[in-house]
Amino acid sequence: MIAHKIARTSGKNSFKALARYVAAAKEENEKLGDLWIENCSFATSKEDLDHAIVEIENTQAHNTRVKGDRSYHLVISFAEGEVPEKDVLKDIEKAFAKGLGFEEHERIVATHTNTDNFHMHVAINRIHPKTYKVHTPYYDFDALERVRLEMEKKHDLTRTNAKGEALDKKNPKARDYEANTFEVSFSTYVKDYQSELLKIRENAKSWAELHEGIAAYSVELKKRGNGLVFKEMEGHRTEKASNVHRDFSKKALEDKFGPYQAPEKDLSQEQRKDRYERRPLYDRHRQSDLWEKFTDQLSKPKPKHSWRAFLREQSTLNRAAVEMIKGEEAMLSLMGLGSRRQPGLLEQHLGIKLKQNKVQKKVELER
Repeated sequence: MIAHKIARTSGKNSFKALARYVAAAKEENEKLGDLWIENCSFATSKEDLDHAIVEIENTQAHNTRVKGDRSYHLVISFAEGEVPEKDVLKDIEKAFAKGLGFEEHERIVATHTNTDNFHMHVAINRIHPKTYKVHTPYYDFDALERVRLEMEKKHDLTRTNAKGEALDKKNPKARDYEANTFEVSFSTYVKDYQSELLKIRENAKSWAELHEGIAAYSVELKKRGNGLVFKEMEGHRTEKASNVHRDFSKKALEDKFGPYQAPEKDLSQEQRKDRYERRPLYDRHRQSDLWEKFTDQLSKPKPKHSWRAFLREQSTLNRAAVEMIKGEEAMLSLMGLGSRRQPGLLEQHLGIKLKQNKVQKKVELER
């Protein structure tokens, strides 16, 4: 998500011009979605727009000292393919208004669709409707950034940087799990089958067919908050559906199949093509004697509960474990996780101290 103030260059003293612009959605390919009104006494919805404009302009007329713009134009944009529910949008808009100090001020809010990024315009009256004092939100960039981060976390929205560029959508818990265990997370498991799941979505004609199709991979689609998640069919692990692909967002699926419907029958006995289970990041290691020993020792007293910990223990005795550590760390690097891990196990447990090596080489050269 990204939120920023729009500086006006024309119609500077006309709230009517701003309100009409927000309601018209005149930009290329844009279309007006929802429109609602906050803190006006005689207007709440799109049908009341003219009444709201009159009421707000009347409020502004009570303050004759303000020479500059009496309005504040805020735009809140969402990540590509992300369209929150209306109650979420209202909560987000109110949070931004409060963060800027406009919580009690009159506002007209409109959503614009049919663009790459769904977005929301907020036309705010800077004149307070009761005190008639003008409010200027100094350091508004800081307030917008703070609220943006809070709302992304609260509503499980795509995390972005200050420019609105989407950050890595990889589940942070899954990312840390893989770095700390050298084992595939449920998040990665589902994303590895993205193309197969998308084909099932494309061919399905109903929610029932979609549920039945994805059951082949031991996953199911469940409602979670305002969206959907892929859930491990016989476990508790989940992954946000829109993180797998935007076509699995709640809106995208409901646009195709109608309102969400839970499975009509028990799908746990359906024939499976695969299911999530513990496996190393480097898949070839599953066929090794060491992986077999690792899984066998899990049922014994004081086991090493992760593949990483097991290899760490074995690395001082078994050359194969050392090579497997190299393979697992290479996989982490390919997955973009190498920069987040602690110094490699080889450096830690085989006594390879990079700094000392550099010093030693320098000494040798000086000789």
